[in-house]
Amino acid sequence: MLPSTMINLEKARALIADSSSQAQDILASVLAGFGLRNVVRVQTGREAQDELKARPVDLIFTDAQIKDVDGYELIHWLRRQANDTLRQTPVILVSAHTPMRDVVRARDCGASFIVTKPVSPHVMLERILWVARSDRAFIECDVYVGPDRRWRNTGPPLEHPDGRRRDDQAAEVGEAADQNLSQTELDQLVKPQRTAA
Repeated sequence: MLPSTMINLEKARALIADSSSQAQDILASVLAGFGLRNVVRVQTGREAQDELKARPVDLIFTDAQIKDVDGYELIHWLRRQANDTLRQTPVILVSAHTPMRDVVRARDCGASFIVTKPVSPHVMLERILWVARSDRAFIECDVYVGPDRRWRNTGPPLEHPDGRRRDDQAAEVGEAADQNLSQTELDQLVKPQRTAA
């Protein structure tokens, strides 16, 4: 059975928060290929907050460097300030640069997963399926709100042994300070599996 036949996204509603209309189009096309066509698009973090306050969604995709309120701040707000129902909405953070410090920041603000740009439809479908099948507890305490981080990481499914590029790419604002992590390295940091007690 194909992964896309295991989950029905036709009735789901998603939010894409990205300052680039082109990036929004690419991600919306990828999601439409999985049957997810009810997609709201916003270009700033503040617009995302307003939209989420007005109408709930089933899944959020946010760029790390979105305008006004960046993706990390948006997730932190969602996990701590939003209403109880919205607070637990899965969030996939999308980023062009993934040095270790940004991956840790994404995990610590409460992101469900982080995916590198350019977005691969195969990787994105796997992350959506991981979120849909996830049995991670949702933690709310003084220092953290989000999916449980107390898990052993065993990496991605066997279908993704190669991961993504290891070389950092130039950005409009200049070179990244640290080397990007590959998609495989990201998955090893975030893929939850229970540890033996």
